[in-house]
Formats: sequence, structure tokens, C-alpha cells
Amino acid sequence: MTQINLFDTEPPHIGLDPSTAPKRFSVLYADPPWDYHDRTFLNAKANATGSASDHYPTMSSQDLMDMHVQSIAAKNCILYMWTTGPQLQISMDVLCSWGFRYRTIAFIWEKAGRVNPGHYTMSSCELCLVAVKGKVPHPRGTRNERQFYSTPRTKHSQKPSHFRDCITRMHPSQSKLELFSRDAAPGWFVWGLEAPQSIQIPQIWGNTEIPW
Repeated sequence: MTQINLFDTEPPHIGLDPSTAPKRFSVLYADPPWDYHDRTFLNAKANATGSASDHYPTMSSQDLMDMHVQSIAAKNCILYMWTTGPQLQISMDVLCSWGFRYRTIAFIWEKAGRVNPGHYTMSSCELCLVAVKGKVPHPRGTRNERQFYSTPRTKHSQKPSHFRDCITRMHPSQSKLELFSRDAAPGWFVWGLEAPQSIQIPQIWGNTEIPW
């Protein structure tokens, strides 16, 4: 008989009821499924260091730019968006297409204990950019969150909940939506293929064909 350990199992997060979601949000948090064209991984099989498309449906830069994110953004809205070094220039185009102005780098995640063989240097970090539509929504919360955080990675590309917790403290009273989410979270609405309790926002695709 297999004994189940009830003490090391983390309970599932519970997010906000999708039926109560507003039409527009003041805080957006996005981890786009960037498409990488140079597949150089072992046997082209899904593994911890495989290409993104081995693990989930990806989107081209044009697909991302065609999304109508501005249709769900409040007049004053702040966006936190994950990217990587190779996608920095494309990321600026995506931010602009979504109606946001780039401000700075909010967070740097060092994937401790493991590096990827980059084209120029060994790659171990991902970046979370900050962009604003209108003004930064008020009232503000904490302003002393640390930019750099080092922790091992788990599932492919899944970001540590630490960063979402930081954003929650920075914007405690605003309506918050995580785009391309994989998990529910207290105080957050979520949207994504893998997200439990995902809200429905068909207008985000506009008149374009859904890429998934």
C-alpha cells in the first residue's frame, strides 16, 4: 500500500470567482508563450531544458502584437511582463502594440543551480518588464520589493509565486489579472489555457484567428 504524505502537499491556490471579473483591470501580469525558432535540444523531446513549444502552445510575435490587451486595461494600468534576453526587442514592440509605455525592469529571476547554453554567454536569468498605460494606478502599496530573486526552477518556464506575491503587495487594492496563467491565486483573476477558474475574455483576440 502506498502511503500518502499529507503534510508535504501544498494545497491548491484558490483565485477569485470568474463571474465577478470586471471588464477592465488596473494591474496586468503576463508571461507570454514566446516562440523560439532555434530548436537545438536533445532528440527534440520535451524535457526540463527543451524548447517552449515542446511543453505548451507558443505564439509568434505577430500573434502577441495582434492581441487586444488594451480592451481589458483600465485607463490607468500597470503591466508586468516576463521576457528573456533574445526577446527584448520584440517585447518592446508587443508592449507598444498593447498600448503601454516601457518603464524599467521590475524583477530578475535567476534560475539557481542550472544554466542554459546561450549563444554568447551562459543564460540563467529571465526579466520582468514594467510598462504603464496612462498613470501608475493609485493607491500604491509597498515600494521596497527586491528586484533580484534566485531560486531553482520547477516546471518549464513556470515563474515562482514569489513575484506575484510582490506585485500583490505593491498593488493591494487594485483589480488584478494574470494573463497566460497556469495557476489560481488569492486576490487575482486568471486567464490561460492551463489556468483553473480562468475568466472568459474573447474580445482580447479582436477579429484575429485564435492561435491556439
